[in-house]
Amino acid sequence: MTRPSPDEKDPADLAKALEENKHAAETVQEVAEDLSVVHTVLDSEVPKETLHPDVGQAIEQTDQLKDKLRSAEEKLKTVNETLEQQVASKDS
Repeated sequence: MTRPSPDEKDPADLAKALEENKHAAETVQEVAEDLSVVHTVLDSEVPKETLHPDVGQAIEQTDQLKDKLRSAEEKLKTVNETLEQQVASKDS
């Protein structure tokens, strides 16, 4: 069975995909913000000389994860914009 092309998709399906993607983008943004707080607390409130090497590595990893989440958030926003355009063109 073949799938319909994006041009043949039901506008309701596109609208549903858009809403789900918006929710995913919001979740990614919230997690990135929470992770940023954790990173800031660990990085600034724990004296460097008392850190166990594993904690230092964890701090570095939180920074890397935060960057990955921000990148994913930007990609989701781009996809959302495309979906919004598709939904708008189908409604016209």
